[in-house]
Amino acid sequence: MSKLSISNFLRLRWLTLLLTILFLLFNAAGIFFGNIFYRETSILNAHANSQKFEDFKHKLTIGIQEKNWHDIVIHSNFGYPLHGTYIPNAKATNKTIIFLHGFTGHRALGLNYLDIYLENDFNVLLVDSRAHGESGGHSITWGNYEKYDLEQWLDWLTARSPQGIIGVHGVSMGAATALLHAELNETNKRVAFYIADSAYSDLETLFALQLKNYLPQIILPQAVIQYANFVAYLDSRFTFHQAAPIRSVRQVTTPILYVHGASDQVVPAYMSQELYQATKGFKQLHIFPKTSHLNAIYDYREQYSSLIQNFIQTTLKI
Repeated sequence: MSKLSISNFLRLRWLTLLLTILFLLFNAAGIFFGNIFYRETSILNAHANSQKFEDFKHKLTIGIQEKNWHDIVIHSNFGYPLHGTYIPNAKATNKTIIFLHGFTGHRALGLNYLDIYLENDFNVLLVDSRAHGESGGHSITWGNYEKYDLEQWLDWLTARSPQGIIGVHGVSMGAATALLHAELNETNKRVAFYIADSAYSDLETLFALQLKNYLPQIILPQAVIQYANFVAYLDSRFTFHQAAPIRSVRQVTTPILYVHGASDQVVPAYMSQELYQATKGFKQLHIFPKTSHLNAIYDYREQYSSLIQNFIQTTLKI
């Protein structure tokens, strides 16, 4: 072998080695940042116990002690307990609403919506989602496993009232969970209607929008999300890519009411517009002006209540 050939061979080996090292370093950095993002969004906020819930939790405790409210525990097929509170209406009724809270929330937040449903002759079932409140679960999966847990709450309700009418009202992540579940509901139609307040249409898109505000321009949000997907799958067997209600609602014929605040800086209002446009079945959309994330219930309570009442009346006639 000539000296020139040996020199070229050595250069090629060094180049291959350098590219391999760069490839490994790039992926190691990706997994490092992806792991941080996954832990921030799905692990570290699990079972958050914010002081802002204390007043609501106290009201829940009083209701259980002094009223005819019932703590309910069922077991997820994924191996953890699911906690809820069942609040029967003073009037005998076979109608029940299931309330699903948002990210880092607690079932007690559903008390904000309690009067709306009691006044419309509904029982109310408030539930702690996976890895929230008193429910078990290792990680928050943004609707992926939560939709199957919702199916088990339906099992509990239908066993209690086989001919009952059931609706689901979700807020933020709870709204997305409801919409993901709506695709499952097509097989048995156990849920009569869904109300989705401030749902995201696609979780990866939402995360990419939020990451742009925190990451240096040199780091691509989509790259971080894809590495986070890899870590999420290894740890909990789900990906953020799966949390895309916009793909689910294309198959859904169950009526859906979409509600959003026009000034929402957490989940932009255009996502509810996208969901509305993509939904196959009967649908309604209302955007409340100058309202931030999940604040329509406070800023426009009478209008919010009337909107729900009219939607339910229309839905149950379909």
